Amino acid sequence: MLGPDHVVGRADLPSPVPPHPLDSLVTDKRARKYRQVLARRTERLIIVVEDCFDPHNATAIVRTCDAFGLQRVVVTTGRNHFKVNRKVSQGSHLYMDLQVFPEITAAYASLRAEGYRILVTDLAAGAVQSPDLLRPLLEERPLALVFGNEGSGVTPAASSQADGHFLIPMAGFPQSLNLSVSVAATLWSLRGRELTADQQGDLPAERQVALYDHWIRTHKGDVADAALRHSAANDEVGKNGAELDTFCG
Repeated sequence: MLGPDHVVGRADLPSPVPPHPLDSLVTDKRARKYRQVLARRTERLIIVVEDCFDPHNATAIVRTCDAFGLQRVVVTTGRNHFKVNRKVSQGSHLYMDLQVFPEITAAYASLRAEGYRILVTDLAAGAVQSPDLLRPLLEERPLALVFGNEGSGVTPAASSQADGHFLIPMAGFPQSLNLSVSVAATLWSLRGRELTADQQGDLPAERQVALYDHWIRTHKGDVADAALRHSAANDEVGKNGAELDTFCG
C-alpha cells in the first residue's frame, strides 16, 4: 500500500506554497506531496453525512473524499456520535476539514451562509436522475451533497429544507448502495474529468499556505513546535548581532 510520501507519476502543478520554516523536518517527497495535493484540492464540492451510525462507513466517506480531492466533510450527529475509525482512515482524516453539527438545520444554515446550494440524495419526484447532471449546477455555484444514514436515508427535515434532490440510477434488483459506495460513485461522476485531466484545484493561495502549515505541524507535532520556538529565539538573537545556532531535530 502506498504511504503518504508516495507521489503519483504526474507533472507537478504550480504551487503557491513558499518554502516553510519546517520543510527541513520532513522529506522532500513529503513536502512535495503536501503541495501537490493542495494544488488539486477543491472546496466547491462538499459532502454532508446526516446521522451516520456506522463508524466504518463514516470514515470510509472521509477517506473517499480525500482521494477525490475534496477538502471538507460535514457530519451531523442528531442520534449517533461521530468517531473516526483510524484503521479505515489510514490518516486521511488528519488532512481533511471535518465539521460536526448537532442537527441538519444548523448545518444547512452554515452552508447557505457560505453560498452553497444544498442537494439531497432522495427518491423525491423531480430528483435529478444522475450525479453527472449536477455538473452545470456545480459550475454555477458551490454544491453541498447530502447523504442520509445506512438504514433510513435522509430525514424529512433534510429533504424538505434542501434546494433540490438527486439520485443514482440503478438497473439491478437493489435500489440502494452502501453509503460510502454511493458517495464514491457520485464524486467520480462530478470529479472524474478533472482528476483524469489532472487539473488545478480551486483552493485560494492563502488557504493552501495555511493548510500546508497545519499539515506539517500535525505531522511533526512537538518537534515542529520546538523548531519554531528555536527559530523565533534565533531570529531575536540575530537582530542583536549574535551568532546563530543550527537546530538539529
